[in-house]
Amino acid sequence: MSVATADRPGFALLGGVQATLIFTIMILSVPLPLVAREFGLGPSGVLLLSAAYGLSFSALLLLGGRLTDRHGGRRLLRVGLALLGAASIACALAPGYPVLLASRFAQGVGAALAAPAAVAVVRVLRPEPADYRRAMAAWGGLSVLGATAGNLLSGAVAAWVSWRWLFAVPVLVALVGLARSGSLPPADPAGR
Repeated sequence: MSVATADRPGFALLGGVQATLIFTIMILSVPLPLVAREFGLGPSGVLLLSAAYGLSFSALLLLGGRLTDRHGGRRLLRVGLALLGAASIACALAPGYPVLLASRFAQGVGAALAAPAAVAVVRVLRPEPADYRRAMAAWGGLSVLGATAGNLLSGAVAAWVSWRWLFAVPVLVALVGLARSGSLPPADPAGR
């Protein structure tokens, strides 16, 4: 059995996490007017809410990579997924704008920890340069898939039920990722 075949479940798990991290950026893009109406938001509140996840995700991504280097990919993946899942539950249950806004920022922090950790584990799963290049090409496609799904699903869910149900996706992926992360190889020799 080749390395690429043996690591398919691990890569599928990590790819699902990556797609979900990008999906979560787009999660409020379509139902944002509904959220604004529910919480009585003006233009500045809407703008900040739409940018909160992306701001914290992008601002802390390098820190997430540094922490991954220091503490290990598997460990940081678990921390990032736990934070993403908890913040997603808080978003779904948010009684008002301040809680929703803070929770969106927290989701971005969780994503900034999980994303570089997932890539570090992929590097262990696909150590050969050619295999790693193919994996990273697929990784980019998963990001596009996540963004597209976020836009499409957010519109459908907001039309049929409540926008709050959109946060079930990152919660479920975080739970599955946490449950299955023990089967992933450590991203460094120390077993982290």
